[in-house]
Amino acid sequence: MLVLNVDAAHAGKLDQAILWPMQDPALYAGWPKGAVSHARLRQLIQGALDRLVRTEDFSGCLTVVDGGHMIFDACRGLAERSFGVPVNHQTRFRIASMGKMFTAVAIAQLVQAGKLSWNDTLAKWVPEYPDQATAKKITVWELLHHTSGLGDYMVPAFFEHRERYVHPVDYLRLIARQPLVSAPGKQWNYSNSGYVLLGRIIENVSGESYFDYVQHHIFAPAHMLSSGFSSIDQVVPKLAVGYYHDALFSKAWKANWLKLPYMAAPDGGGYSTNADMLRFAKAMRDGTLLKPATLAKMFDDEVPAGPGWNAAGFGDRLSHGRHIRGKVGGIEGTTADLQMVWETGATVVMTSNEGPSENWMLVERIADLLSAEGTKR
Repeated sequence: MLVLNVDAAHAGKLDQAILWPMQDPALYAGWPKGAVSHARLRQLIQGALDRLVRTEDFSGCLTVVDGGHMIFDACRGLAERSFGVPVNHQTRFRIASMGKMFTAVAIAQLVQAGKLSWNDTLAKWVPEYPDQATAKKITVWELLHHTSGLGDYMVPAFFEHRERYVHPVDYLRLIARQPLVSAPGKQWNYSNSGYVLLGRIIENVSGESYFDYVQHHIFAPAHMLSSGFSSIDQVVPKLAVGYYHDALFSKAWKANWLKLPYMAAPDGGGYSTNADMLRFAKAMRDGTLLKPATLAKMFDDEVPAGPGWNAAGFGDRLSHGRHIRGKVGGIEGTTADLQMVWETGATVVMTSNEGPSENWMLVERIADLLSAEGTKR
């Protein structure tokens, strides 16, 4: 897809032209728009996944659960290409921005415990932030919803010295130096920087490091034993190597070592498995991680974004009158997506060590079918 942006200051001129890759329309040929049986849905998914393997050399895992029934659970491809190590159900994958869900849940837990308020300012909890004038205008709620006016720390200065950025506090000066995209609270603008600052708030409120807090209060109670955080030079058993194409029409794979931040962070970069992400989805809904009132609050006053809305750490959209909630993650070497049909509990998760790609759209299409009124089993 070719996207052309008009230069607002110069009539008749363009200021940007972007060529985006799109999924093959044939991938969903014959897919219905309404409800289907589990057996038929399984056939459709199998056909789409097989086509991705043939046409895109897909590598990763895809799992679909509905009403306590495992509809589909399969892995394809290679976890490490140099030695031909295959992916299996124990393979761990980096999940990129899907980790923002963990950060949002951690914040909600601290609010639930009475240690933090949604409307507290960044200045209140991060007094060490260099730009206190701006910090006094930014709230926790705005950071969660990408309406803080902050941009993205992933600028050349970050990658030139990426090994310096290990803990949230290490990012503060870099983030403060970046110009605001808008005034706080005025408009939606996706911000990795905002979630790093939320990680620092979690540390200062809880007294634990961000990584320890998530491990103790999210991974452990949800029994997510295969999830965690690591640096790019750390040896993690069963962690897949990420691969990407360095040009739009290239078919050659490259390892993503030089494309990632050195260390995972509160805005993403951790690792998990499909089984663990299903456990997270269940723990979100059954009260293990949050009380119902707190969970409901996370989806109040959502901000319009894309085809739906941006809640606190989650995307939200309607399909067949039902809410589909979750998060997509994508960076060089990662395509990942978790989507939950909120009213029924049906859940779809994909993890892949290839990306960024549009393959997460398969998760969305499956979720649409699961959300169809009167879905048969």
